[in-house]
Amino acid sequence: MRYTHIVPLASMILATAALANPVPPSYDFNWATIGDPGNRATLDEELGFLTNNQYLGSVNYEYRMATTEVTVGQYFEFAQVYHPYYTANTGNVLGFSDFTGGDIRLAWGDISIRQGRSPNKPIDMGWEYAARYVNWLHNGKVNEEWAFETGVYDTSTFTQNPDGSWNHQATRNPNATFWMATRDEWTKAGYWDPDLNNGEGGYHLFPNGSSEQSMPGTERNAGNGSEYPLDVGSFPDVMSPWGILDMEGGVEEWTGSVFNNDLRWRFMMGSGSGDTAFGELIAHDMLGRMSANSVFSPSGGIRLVSTVPSPSTIVVLGAFLIGFRRRYR
Repeated sequence: MRYTHIVPLASMILATAALANPVPPSYDFNWATIGDPGNRATLDEELGFLTNNQYLGSVNYEYRMATTEVTVGQYFEFAQVYHPYYTANTGNVLGFSDFTGGDIRLAWGDISIRQGRSPNKPIDMGWEYAARYVNWLHNGKVNEEWAFETGVYDTSTFTQNPDGSWNHQATRNPNATFWMATRDEWTKAGYWDPDLNNGEGGYHLFPNGSSEQSMPGTERNAGNGSEYPLDVGSFPDVMSPWGILDMEGGVEEWTGSVFNNDLRWRFMMGSGSGDTAFGELIAHDMLGRMSANSVFSPSGGIRLVSTVPSPSTIVVLGAFLIGFRRRYR
């Protein structure tokens, strides 16, 4: 009879642990853990003439990154539930591409993936709707308007001042469970290799674990044909030191990092499917090369970052239950 107290007590501890260390769902993404917290930033000699006082890639915590970019099908799930709010708030019965991207059609209440478009291709959208997408994931995919407008980024800040400046939230909320990568998180996941330099760590020149740019069409998701971009993960043998795919080609990816202290502009990382250049002196995917775009531009994709579930609660709980049981033998 004494054992009957274990179940409710364990449930109480688990509930408390869940509140203290939320375990983010994986949804249908594959994740890689980016470890080696506290790695150093890039050195001048690693960036060469791209330095411009940039010191990139140092991150002092572990995080998870999705191994592929968000796809048309994954974003379509969000677009389906958000489009009534979109129509009500904007008055648009036709979906603009900052919301739908180029592969989703919204017209007079009907929303669908465009005919002939693969749901497994990477999708592009505007930064404001990328922010709403990660809010929705953070809030457990709840189909209520608040779940899209707060949590990671507060969309009430998506406003303009009388002097023409903008107020878009500069950084994610600290308790976020999903978010857009920062410039440093993306750089570390793509280029940092803790095994380089006899285990001291260092940065590769390209986000494929080497100093050689990947060939378009055969090693990265870029080409001139109408079939590009290909489905995500089409080159499973070309990856960063952490196992991240498609960091070259596909779509340029939004980050949460502000460009030039202007809240309307965000850094973008990686390259798009139309970037077929090879052997350039300053290749688009080279370490230190990046671009920036307005939050209203519909031309960016996203790669999710998430918290790493902490094992400490499980360890403590296990030790407690073992001790609890022993007292009642």
